[in-house]
Amino acid sequence: MILKMQTIYVPTFAAIRGDVETIFGLLEKEVLKKHRGQFDIGLEIGGLSEHFTNPEYLENIVENIKSVASGVKTTVHGFSGLEIYTKDLADMSKGVGKNLLKTYIKLAKKLGSNYVHVHGAVGYQGIKEPKDKEQVLMQIRKNLLFGLNSAENIKIGIENLPKPSGCDFETNPKKVWSDYVEEIQDCLQIVKGTDLKITFDTAHYSINKTKGADLISPAQILKNHLYHIHLGDSKGDWGANKSKAFDGLIPGDGKIGENSFAEFFKYIRKHHSNVGICVEVRNKDYKNPVETKESIRRLVKWLI
Repeated sequence: MILKMQTIYVPTFAAIRGDVETIFGLLEKEVLKKHRGQFDIGLEIGGLSEHFTNPEYLENIVENIKSVASGVKTTVHGFSGLEIYTKDLADMSKGVGKNLLKTYIKLAKKLGSNYVHVHGAVGYQGIKEPKDKEQVLMQIRKNLLFGLNSAENIKIGIENLPKPSGCDFETNPKKVWSDYVEEIQDCLQIVKGTDLKITFDTAHYSINKTKGADLISPAQILKNHLYHIHLGDSKGDWGANKSKAFDGLIPGDGKIGENSFAEFFKYIRKHHSNVGICVEVRNKDYKNPVETKESIRRLVKWLI
């Protein structure tokens, strides 16, 4: 028996009505109908960069959510992938990132969302430790706090990334994308002593970790800053000029494994029963997301 009604989220490209319909229908069938009264459901708003920079697309997001899934919980995550670096729109240490955060918060208010969370998106190519890392992290902190001050009751958070961040796109150590905000400690340096929150991405954390990666220890370190979980597994290890690493596997099918997830959610159920959990896996067919369906089935098993 769960302590509280945990919310299970699934990402949606909300500017596309058909995607909202597919994902909302999946949540209704797999969570609400099969486990009535045990879990709440939610949609995590994502998409392409143009979905958050074009006013028409932003209007579509609001219309699609309100007409298809009125009253359902939402979080705003914005756009991701290599676009967060190549489009030069999402650097949270600069004015462009601050403006994007304003857009996300404005959208969240229209949707009645409870959370806006972002990547650092301070990208550079290569494997190195930037000399200005400390001041960049503090500038991200400053901009996120600016957002928090205008967000009213909406929480603002930052997400941990793989290291290197673009390890699923590139093996060349001079060309692979890295981010100033990758490790759990990077996120903590930004949020410590504030009301800012952290999204803990299990797949990102496990990349380049050993098989059976321990997920409980980072959750314990995050303490009350832990607000949201991205659930997925990973495979492979990034090796310079040798191999890539990938996230987004069905939880349990990658290097974390079912036993580690079972222990992790036993801990979450006891100590963080109010956090949102977003199933974030790669579907082969987004009109028939069987990978997300199986992931929800496993998550429910671990939470009950």
